[in-house]
Amino acid sequence: MTLDEAVARIEDIPTIPTVLGEILRITSSEKSSVKDLAQVIYSDQSLATKILKMANSSFYQLVQQVKSIDRAIVVLGFEEVRAIAMAMSVFDSVYLRRGGVYYNRLRSWNHSLLCGLGTRILGSLVVKSRGLIAELFVGGLIHDIGKVLMDRYFPEQFARVLELVEETSISMEAAERKIFGFDHALLAGRLLKKWKFPNQLIDMVLYHHHPELARDNQCWISLLSISDLMCHQLGYSTYACEPKLGLRKLLRSEMMKGLAQMSGLPYKSHSLIDSLRKLKEHLTEVDRLSGILLSP
Repeated sequence: MTLDEAVARIEDIPTIPTVLGEILRITSSEKSSVKDLAQVIYSDQSLATKILKMANSSFYQLVQQVKSIDRAIVVLGFEEVRAIAMAMSVFDSVYLRRGGVYYNRLRSWNHSLLCGLGTRILGSLVVKSRGLIAELFVGGLIHDIGKVLMDRYFPEQFARVLELVEETSISMEAAERKIFGFDHALLAGRLLKKWKFPNQLIDMVLYHHHPELARDNQCWISLLSISDLMCHQLGYSTYACEPKLGLRKLLRSEMMKGLAQMSGLPYKSHSLIDSLRKLKEHLTEVDRLSGILLSP
């Protein structure tokens, strides 16, 4: 099966949600205001409720409760609210309400959320722009939606992928290429291109297993790759059968050295361990945030 054949077979592949399209349009214009973004978000009451719950979660550690989207945008920032809205819109469009055949929605969300947090933590060591850090968060959140698409539209082939991973301990993407002829990153990249997502986010999703192949945005992609590895190390993978390296072996690997170099992170084991420790501190929050994001 080629990638084009797979996309052609997905007859009801989601078109970009109206609200997400408006958010991307408004936030790409320098003339847009807080009021413009708030009005679009309020047009989807479910999205507005989730954003307010997210803003008031302990993750942001706000002193006072935020009671309106306008206030959330002022307190958290234009880019931060845009990032939350984008990620939620993607998952609401792609995820089945009752879950797919083989994936566990909560486990998948936990991995995605923790990966977003990890990418954000690592990104704060490299960049200072709040907008870029917020976008890194989105990249981590949506990087594995290709697995969801495979499970939703090609359940029999995807079942064989999982069996192959469990039987041979090869990586998910290697098993996907054997069964499908392409991996989940390529399928997700096609969807995000169709939705006209920012190129930086498309590249993060498309190359998160192979940042060295990207012509642009290698720094951001590498940060995501490191975060993904850290999540697996903590036992937060999308599927329990996915293999992982031991911490010491991971930190000493040539792969990690190469990723650190591409990302601009100083390659010192203690700095990566500190980031891993910070990520661990968010584990208790992950389940609660996932509950917010998965609610109707």
